[in-house]
Amino acid sequence: MKAGCRPQYYRIRRLVQMVRESAETDYLPNSSDFMKEFEVSRRTVARDLDFLRDEERAPLEYDDARHGFRLSDETYTLPPVTITRREAFSFTLARKLLRHYEGTPLHLDMRAVLDKIAESLEGDVSIEPDWLSEHVDVLPEDHVRIDPEVWAQMAGCVERCEVVRVDYQTFTGQVTAYELNPFHLLGYHGNWYVLARNAVKDLVETFALSRFRRIEAVGQTFSRPADFNAATFSRQAFGITGGEKAMKVRLLFEPKLEVSTRTPDRRLPRGGPPVALPPKPRTLRLPFPESCC
Repeated sequence: MKAGCRPQYYRIRRLVQMVRESAETDYLPNSSDFMKEFEVSRRTVARDLDFLRDEERAPLEYDDARHGFRLSDETYTLPPVTITRREAFSFTLARKLLRHYEGTPLHLDMRAVLDKIAESLEGDVSIEPDWLSEHVDVLPEDHVRIDPEVWAQMAGCVERCEVVRVDYQTFTGQVTAYELNPFHLLGYHGNWYVLARNAVKDLVETFALSRFRRIEAVGQTFSRPADFNAATFSRQAFGITGGEKAMKVRLLFEPKLEVSTRTPDRRLPRGGPPVALPPKPRTLRLPFPESCC
């Protein structure tokens, strides 16, 4: 974690550690040393010193002769960090959620975040064990493994608004070249997708990250349309029920499936109209939107 981004409870622990370590040398650390260590302003250091004295009752004194800080009581230790019930519960649930994404880029990124949290909590931590509950769990969705390099490269292009040329494998196994303006990354039913403008069609379409075989930034940038809304687009055109036009689908019901297919009032995905299924084997024609990928 960048030094300037350290939270206060990390800084005050490191500050006490620096003062204690200096007792073994002839040099006492001063405000300039703390500013350099934490990459913060003199005012921030002053607030941290006041917090130590006033809130943590630290016996911190300034030695005029040696121009630095020392502890008048070298046995002093900071009290443990206290985690509230709500924080402990949320952290436990987050760990369980993360476990279901093992092997995905999300898992790698969140593990790094948790490592940074653990690093910032150096020292004793006090929590209430009864809130590390085993009575809360999460049923996972199946998820698709995504190459972390593909994730990192596409996420960077989305963030920087960079035009990319890609090789993309479709449902049929055919690999096709596209030039895309990647607008947005979206997680949906265990997979990750990029919502991107297809330069050839001049349309925004969905592309699964797991299907990219090559991604190359072309050195050009684009402007994301001001009226583009990822949530609105996803509701209208995402997944197998979304696309630019309707397509006809024929369903053939075999005799052995007659019992299970006679239940009336089945509904299509996305809240479609009720469909009365045939009482005996026959072909049923239904309109479905065409998926773009």
